[in-house]
Order: sequence, then structure tokens, then C-alpha cells
Amino acid sequence: MHRTDTVTPCLRGLTVLVTRPAHQAAAFCAMLERRGAVALSRPALRICEPADLGELERAVARLDAFDLLMFNSPNAATRALEFIHARRRLPEQVLIAAIGRATAAAIERYGYRVDVCPASGFDSEALLALPEVAEVRGKRVAIFRGQDGRMLLAETLRQRGAEVEFVTTYRRCGPSPEQAKALSAALRQGVDVVTVASSETLRHLVACLDPEARAQLEHACLITGHPRISATARELGLPEPYTAADPTDASMLAAVLAWAQRRKRS
Repeated sequence: MHRTDTVTPCLRGLTVLVTRPAHQAAAFCAMLERRGAVALSRPALRICEPADLGELERAVARLDAFDLLMFNSPNAATRALEFIHARRRLPEQVLIAAIGRATAAAIERYGYRVDVCPASGFDSEALLALPEVAEVRGKRVAIFRGQDGRMLLAETLRQRGAEVEFVTTYRRCGPSPEQAKALSAALRQGVDVVTVASSETLRHLVACLDPEARAQLEHACLITGHPRISATARELGLPEPYTAADPTDASMLAAVLAWAQRRKRS
């Protein structure tokens, strides 16, 4: 007998607010909708060009001088490689490292093989635990990242004897005035779940809300993609969030489903 794979709706009747940048929200919204939820894409973060492109321009001119290129997010990889490919390709001899599988996938879309990537984990700690970056004395490393990212990766590599250079590929900006109004309006109308994939997103979200919308945020289930984001929520005075295994679409969906099942049982 012919069988057709179907997905049983598990989130019917729930409204989920997705705060990812607009260009990263569509796939997650589609996954939620296939499960029966109403998914509202209301970005609380914009990915913008760096204020100064000088770091990128200098890095492009000196790519052959590096032993290892590290990309610390999908946005960093996409922005960097778009800029680089307008001028040249990456040197064949350089090693390429990605902070997680989503970042590796972004790099691979440009036709490169990723040499170093954690099998699990999506942060500096996971990348630094790999044997490939344990012995880096004398190596020249470029870290492609967003403006004002974490310092742990560079500090640890320098302690291990590497020469490290940051290359800023984008800035994290808050929502536009129109996006901020849309966020407050969505919360005032009522949502069941709010998903947040970075601490910067959460800070921008809270900062742009009017008092009524802030109160509604505190009544919704906040699902975050990392324990650091959950710590940020506590710092901002929000109720205890529900923490997903990581910020990927699949893990965030799993967290929404788990919360919904727990809610049904309570």
C-alpha cells in the first residue's frame, strides 16, 4: 500500500512569535506552520553592514598570509564570502573552520570544504575543544565575526600561541521603527510563545516594547537557543525561559513542541 508521509499538527491553536532577522525566519516559520501553529515573523534584529569596511578590505588583500580562517556564525560566513567573492576566491591551502553545522553549511554553499567544525555545539567553547585547534602556536588566524562579538575564541587562541586578527563582517542592529511597532502590536494582540536565538535579539526586543507589550511578553513562554540567552532573560527581569538544545531551527522547533506537550499535561 502506498504511504504518504504527513506531519500531524501538534501546535494547533498556538501563536508563535519568531524574532529572527527577516532573511532567516522563513524556514522556521514554515516548520511551525506545518505543525499547525500560527507563526508571526516579527524581526527584533537586523544584520547590517559594518560601519567601516576597512577590516574586510585588508583581510581580502592578505588572505594568503593566514593559516586558518574561522567563521563564527552563518551571517559572518555569508557576509564575508559575498564580499570576498566579488574580488577573489579563498586560497586553496588555507584551512577553514566553522563554529557549528549551520555556519559550515553556509560556507559549503560557496563551494568550500570545511576542515574544522564541532560535531555538536554552536559556540566558541565547542570549537576550542577540537584537537585541530589545540596546537596553533605560530599560526596566523583570521576570525570573521559580527561587530563586538565574544572575545573567548581569540583570547584562548592567543594563549595557545596563535596570531589572531578579527575581521568584522556585519553589525547587529535593532529593529526599524516599523518593525518595533509590529513587535509591540503582535504581543498586545496575544502570542503563546516567543522564540529568541541570540542575546542581542532579546535585548533589542525588550528595549523596543511599549509597557503593555512588555507585560504580554512576560505572560508568554520565552524559548531561547542557548543558556547564555536564558541568563540574559533573567538579567532583564523576564520569567524563567525554556532553553532549547541550540539555536537551530530544528532544536527550536523541538523546544516549542516539548513545551506544548508539557502544557497539555499540566
